[in-house]
Amino acid sequence: MREYFSILTKAGEAAFAAASVTGVAVRFAQMAIGDGGGTATSPNADQTGLINELYRAPLNRLVIADQSANVIRAEMIIPPQNGGFWMREAALLDEDGTCLVVASMPASYKPLLEEGAGRSSAINLMIGVSSTRDVQLKADPSVIVATISEVNQAKNEAKDYTDEQLGAHERSRTHPDATLNERGFTRLNNAVDSDNEATAATPKAVKAAYDLAASKAAFDTIYPPGIAIFFAVNLDPNEQWPGTRWQYTGENKTIRLAKANGSNVGATGGSDTVQISRDNLPAVQIAVSGTASSVDLGIKETVEDGAASVRVYRFGEAGRENQVGRFSIDNVSMGDIPIDVNIPPHKHSINLGPHQHPVSGNTATLGTGEAISIVNSHVLLMCWYRTA
Repeated sequence: MREYFSILTKAGEAAFAAASVTGVAVRFAQMAIGDGGGTATSPNADQTGLINELYRAPLNRLVIADQSANVIRAEMIIPPQNGGFWMREAALLDEDGTCLVVASMPASYKPLLEEGAGRSSAINLMIGVSSTRDVQLKADPSVIVATISEVNQAKNEAKDYTDEQLGAHERSRTHPDATLNERGFTRLNNAVDSDNEATAATPKAVKAAYDLAASKAAFDTIYPPGIAIFFAVNLDPNEQWPGTRWQYTGENKTIRLAKANGSNVGATGGSDTVQISRDNLPAVQIAVSGTASSVDLGIKETVEDGAASVRVYRFGEAGRENQVGRFSIDNVSMGDIPIDVNIPPHKHSINLGPHQHPVSGNTATLGTGEAISIVNSHVLLMCWYRTA
């Protein structure tokens, strides 16, 4: 028994029987594909659909494959964006969705573009009928999609015909090269930066020039002149993007916003250190004053000394005992009675008592005048800005 075949379902047999009586042709309108539930299938006439349908689409074409054997060919195209399933069974349906034909087919996987592969798949079913006159054929060229093999065949036939015609034409006479003013054969050129007027640009050259212009326009939109870009690697945009010019912003610089009118864009200034002078201090006065701690020095004595012998005179005459006169050691003429006086060594006591003293003055010079670093914690990047 054949492993892969197609048969009419009971609904299909009834449709062809009615067509032979009424003359109304059977219209195959759609094809469906399924995976058979994961196993190979064996079609039978009692089926009303596929075991596990996964895709359905209108027929691409319906043509007579063999007029003498009454064989028609139905074709459906599955585009690249559809897939992700195995194909083991197929069915033909009419416009109402009634299953008229079921078929088994070799297992084949239809990939999705997201899976890394994509292709169009053309599914063709050959069906033997009692009479091809009972089948309405689909032959509208406006809705038929050519398969790749058909396109390649048509291309090869056209190329062969063209080669034959051109060969015969070329052998007929010698043709001059074309110029700006004269007709003739044109030599092709793939260059996109050539100024040669004796050759013609190939589609490849035109596409390359277009892509270059498009990429240049897109690049200028994203990176217009004046834009600044940071890089976390050692990268020179003049080498990365030939045809553009970039300037390095400067080493060891931080970024500060310019005026809104742009009048000071590109100006530099500032420093990584600051030197504080007297003019940078707050405008305040600092008073320095104080009082020495209270100290009780107690009673102090002088050094024992001062011994001396002196003679003094007093008044001794009668009637003058109680008189007082001024005298000194050096002048005793006012007394008449000499008196010798001995003064032994002696001390004097001085009571200083508790006391304190106010004090004032200047502090010693503070610091050494070293500059202060004002560099923040940072990460170093490369920064370029576009000039043209």
